[in-house]
Amino acid sequence: MATNSMKSKEKKPGLFQWLVVIVVSLLFALIMTFIILFATDVNVTKFTKETINKIPFLEDTVTTDKEELHENQLLAKEDTITQLEGQMEELEAEVQTKTDTIEELETTVSSLNEQLNQTSNEEEASEDDNQAFQEMSVTFEEMKPKNAADILANMEQATVIPVLEQLDAEVRAEILSEMEAEMAATYSAELLAQ
Repeated sequence: MATNSMKSKEKKPGLFQWLVVIVVSLLFALIMTFIILFATDVNVTKFTKETINKIPFLEDTVTTDKEELHENQLLAKEDTITQLEGQMEELEAEVQTKTDTIEELETTVSSLNEQLNQTSNEEEASEDDNQAFQEMSVTFEEMKPKNAADILANMEQATVIPVLEQLDAEVRAEILSEMEAEMAATYSAELLAQ
């Protein structure tokens, strides 16, 4: 019986011991596989990543070289997009500035055109006035100096001076000599001032 009790006291290998033996054996096999693959110039890390990436549930945890390259390309393109967006904003600001400048210039051109039209209208009115003064001076040249002096004496000074300017010097002298001395002196002074 003693032998039976000794046999029963001997421990049978347990589950933990079997697991240790299996795990150690697998680790040894893996290490030997890596050594052999490395010796045959196989890219072990690439091969390992690709193999692990094919295992379900682990494919998301390991990135392959292709995936890393793709991610780097995406990051580079995102940086390029960011730079281009910055340049686009700068160009839009420049366009806005130039648009504002164009609007200011158009306003200035419009204002200058209005001034030109106004000046042109004033010149036309002035030409019309000059023509009217010329016609009036022709009329006064044909009159007798006494009659012309009487008529001019009753007209406004702003009208008389341009008419006198249009007259021939001899006719003007005859008309001024027929006017009162004070009035003739005033008109003469105005004529000299112009």
